[in-house]
Amino acid sequence: MGAVLMSDEIYEGIAGSRTESAAVGHGYTYSAHPVSAAIGLEVLKLYHEGGLLANGQALAPRFAAGLDALRAHPLVGDARSAGLLGALELVADKGRKTRFDPALNVPDKIAAAAYANGVVFRAFGDGVLGFAPALSFTAGEFDLMFERVRQTLDDVLADAGVQRALDAAHAQPA
Repeated sequence: MGAVLMSDEIYEGIAGSRTESAAVGHGYTYSAHPVSAAIGLEVLKLYHEGGLLANGQALAPRFAAGLDALRAHPLVGDARSAGLLGALELVADKGRKTRFDPALNVPDKIAAAAYANGVVFRAFGDGVLGFAPALSFTAGEFDLMFERVRQTLDDVLADAGVQRALDAAHAQPA
């Protein structure tokens, strides 16, 4: 199931002025297909009647607490979440919120360590780790995820280049 939404300004830029009646030719492979529609309705039932949405809402505080606990890690400058979407911001200096030099390739180091530790999240190029766990996650799965994320951060912290960057950031006067 999909949709495209746009402002009037964008629409007019694509289709022309409001006096012209032009349709924006955009669609999806299975648009208006009865099988796709039936599957979409069943998925909505799983969210509501199957308890997926309620589970996600019930475990969102545990997810937020897990992210917040990682603020104590030397590499984490900030943690934030809304529902089951969350992020960790990696920094070389917590006080100044100084990011790592891009030449150090911290996101690549994080991604490699995460893969080795069996955990999946987004390692963005700007030093932000993005999380979007499934609505079906259990409390135990959150515990395992955060154990593996912490191990991933520890593995990257042990990297000599990362250590030099942290030492250099802390050596600079405030």
